[in-house]
Amino acid sequence: MHTKMRLVGAAMAGAVLLPIGASSTAFGQSAPAGAPAARGCVAKSADDVKAQTQQVTALIQKLEGQRISQDRIDAKLAADHCLERVDGGGSEFSTLGNPSDEIKIAKPVIYKAEGKDRYIAAASWKWKKIPSNTKGLDAFAISFSKKVTPLAHSLVYRGNGQVYGKKKMTQAFKSSAYGAGFLFNEGPNVGKIDMQGYQGVMGISFKASKRGCWNLQAFSKYGHSWKSQSATGITLGLTSIGFNWANTGNKWTQASQPSREVRVCRS
Repeated sequence: MHTKMRLVGAAMAGAVLLPIGASSTAFGQSAPAGAPAARGCVAKSADDVKAQTQQVTALIQKLEGQRISQDRIDAKLAADHCLERVDGGGSEFSTLGNPSDEIKIAKPVIYKAEGKDRYIAAASWKWKKIPSNTKGLDAFAISFSKKVTPLAHSLVYRGNGQVYGKKKMTQAFKSSAYGAGFLFNEGPNVGKIDMQGYQGVMGISFKASKRGCWNLQAFSKYGHSWKSQSATGITLGLTSIGFNWANTGNKWTQASQPSREVRVCRS
């Protein structure tokens, strides 16, 4: 079975998602920057975009797990990886719709590599409580409001610190000019103590799809399954993410608010 939901301009049970530009800067204007990277900065991962994507995603997840503030995370990424936050700064777990009592999803953040026409979008989730059933694959994806050229992907997830350590994936299940997504097993769990995918972060490095400058937003969505259900595929479109399922029951999806609008350029 296939479930697809537009992430912009479409109604969901219990919520209406923001149109492009909402909670954003005016069209044609970029959002104010966060912590700037120093000119001439040399990143720890140098010019290896795959290594940088993996390191940045893992670092964001580690610091979020330690409850480090978003401002300090931005400053750390600027100092260590020469990344400037370009979507306006700040942090907001802005889950839309139901089941908002089970999981929180942060709207994506976007960074620019200093001196390069290269960007990293990252989005995260954190469960508020451990579900009683964790059988079947879950899904997590990021899409964009404009076509991009994807360069590398990474997914890092872990437990709440009681039992399960870090797991990472670097090969996206689906990658296209509209974004990327992963299928992964958020279980097993140890009762209400811990589970394998209690919290996680996805990162995608990308360039604009062609020369010029474009206004762009990022979107994220989580798909959860249980009992005999399982996520089996991902479809991506402009501002939309769809998940394929093994059958019709025992599943739900949850979307975040979009990122603020960012001016993305390629020379």
